[in-house]
Amino acid sequence: MDFHGDGGSLNHTNLIEYIQKQLPTDLTNLVNIQKELAERQGAMSAVQSALADREKAAAELATAKDQAAALLASAKDKNDKAKVKTDELVARETALADQIKAFEASSTAREAALATRETNSDTRELQQRQNQARLDALEAKLTEDQASLDARVKDFQAKVAALTA
Repeated sequence: MDFHGDGGSLNHTNLIEYIQKQLPTDLTNLVNIQKELAERQGAMSAVQSALADREKAAAELATAKDQAAALLASAKDKNDKAKVKTDELVARETALADQIKAFEASSTAREAALATRETNSDTRELQQRQNQARLDALEAKLTEDQASLDARVKDFQAKVAALTA
């Protein structure tokens, strides 16, 4: 509404009429507009806060993904190393089991050979005792035969001496 007249001076009638009729409506509209602006400003602040939170969450997500990737890589590395060690242990265990089997087989063979040697040794010892007994009997017979021969030789020498004398 224009409060000025044709000459540029203030028209009081228009001003009073405006104050009586239009000002309360304009004030109400201004108060409503102020509330709406406050709500919109709050909404804008919330949107800005949400955007800031979203950016922060995106940065944290990227950091978490990097950390998770690093942890996953570390876990895979450790798992691979564990698999290698497990394979090595299985191979060592298999080799040890084979060595145990070979040792048991050789021990069994040695025990059998030892038992055979002991049996052979016992047999030889028995044979040696028997041979020694025979040798002792032969030696005794030889001694007897020697004594008998010596006696016969003396008798013969005595007969020869008696004949030549």
